[in-house]
Amino acid sequence: MKEPKYYINHKLKPPKSFFDWCYSQIHTYKWSNKQKTILASDRQDCYVVEKRLTKRTNLTFFDKFYSFAIVLVTPKRIEIQSYCFWSKIEDGKQVIESELVNFEQFANNEHVKVSTRREGEYVYGLTPNFCSGGAYSGTRFYHNDAIERIKDTSELRYLSFTQGLTIFELENIYKYRKEIEFLQKINARKLADEVMYPRYVYSSWSCKKNVDMRTINEKWLRKNKPFFKNSDRSFREYELEKRIRERNGKVVPGIEEYLDYRDINKIPKGVGITRFQNWMVKNRVDFNYYLDYLSLLNDLNVALDSENLIIPKDLTKAHDNAVNLLNQMKREVETKEYEGRLKKILNYEATIDNFSFVVPKDLNELIIEGKTLHHCVGGSGYINQHKNGQTTIVFVRRKECLEEPFFTLELKNRQIVQVRGKHNQDPPEEVTEVADKWLEWINSRSKKHKLAKVGAA
Repeated sequence: MKEPKYYINHKLKPPKSFFDWCYSQIHTYKWSNKQKTILASDRQDCYVVEKRLTKRTNLTFFDKFYSFAIVLVTPKRIEIQSYCFWSKIEDGKQVIESELVNFEQFANNEHVKVSTRREGEYVYGLTPNFCSGGAYSGTRFYHNDAIERIKDTSELRYLSFTQGLTIFELENIYKYRKEIEFLQKINARKLADEVMYPRYVYSSWSCKKNVDMRTINEKWLRKNKPFFKNSDRSFREYELEKRIRERNGKVVPGIEEYLDYRDINKIPKGVGITRFQNWMVKNRVDFNYYLDYLSLLNDLNVALDSENLIIPKDLTKAHDNAVNLLNQMKREVETKEYEGRLKKILNYEATIDNFSFVVPKDLNELIIEGKTLHHCVGGSGYINQHKNGQTTIVFVRRKECLEEPFFTLELKNRQIVQVRGKHNQDPPEEVTEVADKWLEWINSRSKKHKLAKVGAA
């Protein structure tokens, strides 16, 4: 590959009509009052912005940035030349500066990209028009029948563009034009379109192209010509059939709707691949949901040593059972972790006047409290913070109804952060007063405890 400047020095020359069109897209200004008129430019073929001329009128300012591009075509070359224009007003006169900023060339089996770093200096790659955009963000393309010329005149003239052609598809089509031409000649309709117009498909939490061009080359195409010739078979169908055969199975009709070839290696070995396909098609299994089921079994340390586990009769029921079992195990672990914390906060319990202050004996009580009072104390955030000692949740109950949620108190750094009732209702005055008494009581107990420790020392 030559130096970047070589390509700029030997680029195709755009017609004068292109630059005339560019200037026609750039507006100019006219300021006037009863005594005077100022024209920023004498150009006749552009839009004129008319403004009132006053003593405060600013006649020196930066106006606007423009980006225009042209596509030029010869039998052996396709070029995209993008020019930037800067319009500014100086003492009421319009000054327009322009520069070739981005350049692309498709020729000699190469796709060259060059951009201007500064006047006379060029580097490989394209420069974005804006910091958060691309090389052609906001660019207007000159209408010169370039697309039709590409189809009829360029190196791509032997291809059939079944879904049309845009400038942004040129890179892929030029790169794989030989593969596309071969596929179109053998009438491999589906695969030819997939290579020409690649699309993204979703599979097992990922997004990948529907064709893998690391696989498709001249040798591969000739080897697999019988599979694709005169057909609408896709690349995914080919790979799916191949990988199913590698597991000593046959393709079950309709499986392509439920299974991607990239998922074959995720299917447990303890079941026949043909039987697995029949189970998927019959039960219309979402493979992502199935993978989540397998992940749950792995978290539970359940070995996939039976067909009933690998392909359960009712996947939804099996999935839900695994979720419930895992949640139960987590609760058991959390309960053990909470035992030490509970011992430290049990001394917060007290009955003052007509109210009792009760600490949750297990973490499930927080969930019940939140659901009953319709506030967020039952959420995982509060549960984890209470369990870890970052905050303390205390239930305020009527002393004659200890099992009935009434108000919920949050204590942090020995201060009451909030007291909330049903639907986050503020507490009445009597609850606020008794909560203050309770806080004074636990803080006084804490001071006595500290003094006792000092005396013992």
